[in-house]
Amino acid sequence: MGDERKGVHADSLKEKSKLKELSDEELILKVAEGNNVSFDILVDRYKIRLYNYLFRLVRNEDEAEEIAQETFVKAFIHAGKYKTIAKFSTWLYTIATNLVRNRLRAKKRAPRFLSLWSHNSDSEDDGRTIDLVDHSRQPDSQFNDTELSEIINDAIEKIPEKYRVSFVLREINQLSYEEIAAVTGLKLGTVRSRINRARNYFRKLVEPIVDRGVDF
Repeated sequence: MGDERKGVHADSLKEKSKLKELSDEELILKVAEGNNVSFDILVDRYKIRLYNYLFRLVRNEDEAEEIAQETFVKAFIHAGKYKTIAKFSTWLYTIATNLVRNRLRAKKRAPRFLSLWSHNSDSEDDGRTIDLVDHSRQPDSQFNDTELSEIINDAIEKIPEKYRVSFVLREINQLSYEEIAAVTGLKLGTVRSRINRARNYFRKLVEPIVDRGVDF
């Protein structure tokens, strides 16, 4: 009996190992066919990224976790509706974003943010990203990471809500403009405009403060 269990376990590990070599899109198609192990792999790949995305929108750990779980449940239930014309990540973020929208209609919340931009914002990707978690900074720096994060979070709260989703999808999750358009249902030009507007709001609020402690 023990040998049989070991054999089944070994076969399961081999199957999972092979499945891990598949793309996201191939895995979700297998989920639609009833392969639950494929879905476990997708959850492992996306649970942290999805949670971080949601947390930056709702700014509440419990709520972000709840929405993430609901997103995965919906993805599992509706796996058969997935179309290969879209990337799996785009499809997943679309589900999550729609769930957030429903909550944001009742609650005004802001995302957390990890980077700053500088220079002219007329072009799409003109800004130079400055990582807040800079381990090379000296301990006596005027702004420590915590203080700088608070400044940024306060500024993000003041960015108009309708610009936030596109902003976070682009600058945090690194989705392309085309992918963001698919996730949000907005036209490509609208996506570009909203991201640039959000960057402008962000700069105007943050730069006067951080210029005293951060070298752009």
